[in-house]
Amino acid sequence: MMNLPLHPALVHFPIALIVTAFIFQAIHLWKMHLMCRTASMWLLGFAALSSFGATVSGQEEATKVGQVGYETIILETIKQHELMANITTWGSVIVLLMWVYFFLKDTQDYRVDKLALAFLGLLSCVVLFTSYLGGTLTYIYGVGIP
Repeated sequence: MMNLPLHPALVHFPIALIVTAFIFQAIHLWKMHLMCRTASMWLLGFAALSSFGATVSGQEEATKVGQVGYETIILETIKQHELMANITTWGSVIVLLMWVYFFLKDTQDYRVDKLALAFLGLLSCVVLFTSYLGGTLTYIYGVGIP
């Protein structure tokens, strides 16, 4: 039986959910009647949860990689990927908690929706850069490929 890593299966969820939350929030602000106001909030919540699984499985893979003895450039890329993944995970949690707090504090304040769009855009950039680094590790350097 093959020992397949869990990380590649889990990383796609936070990427897709964060970017989709950003797109849904933009649609909501563009045409409020087309999109439920809390759809993006729910997507970010699922993204935050799934990012923990992706981060933990990534740390397990990084432990295995550390035993191989890669070149310095590969190890630096792994460190940068890990840093960006942690920023994505904790950034998602912080944005979600603040968004829920301000949303519940005053449900009629639509400035919260605009601020959420800005932070979702930032999180989208961070998660896409993180995925770029992960793709570089896998497809350029061959990390994690048996």
